[in-house]
Amino acid sequence: MEEDYKKEIEKLKEEIKELKKDREKESFLTETLRWLNIGDAKSKVYLYLLKKKRATAKEIIEEAGLYPTTVREVLTEMVKEGVLEREKLKIENAGRNPYVYNAVSPLEIIKKRITVLEKGVSELLSLDSPKEMKFKPPLIPVKIEIKISETKKKESPEK
Repeated sequence: MEEDYKKEIEKLKEEIKELKKDREKESFLTETLRWLNIGDAKSKVYLYLLKKKRATAKEIIEEAGLYPTTVREVLTEMVKEGVLEREKLKIENAGRNPYVYNAVSPLEIIKKRITVLEKGVSELLSLDSPKEMKFKPPLIPVKIEIKISETKKKESPEK
């Protein structure tokens, strides 16, 4: 019987360790999203939808741990910003058909944010007077390039 308790304790320790890893990863992702100008409430909704793929506002409210009004406001803003997409669910005998939401690819969000960043940086550099300009015109406008690592492709065995 004591052996069972020891096994159970070890199992619980492993579960706690996994929960800590998940929390650290989610914290890192939330911080990254904040850098992309996506606040805490929005990042909770976005990360939930990335994992779940599709969900209604009701499902998001139940899982995200946010107030219903906050979730509805955030969903509306995120659709306007192009971070989420939504479509009407067609349910027979339903008074009002709910929307179902899905997250836009993180790469698409990053590309949009980079475009804004490029424009802002180019504008800042162009404010430099010609005498003091350290960057010559070929460097303006600024272009930021995204390179995706292909390690996953290399790791998987070829058929």
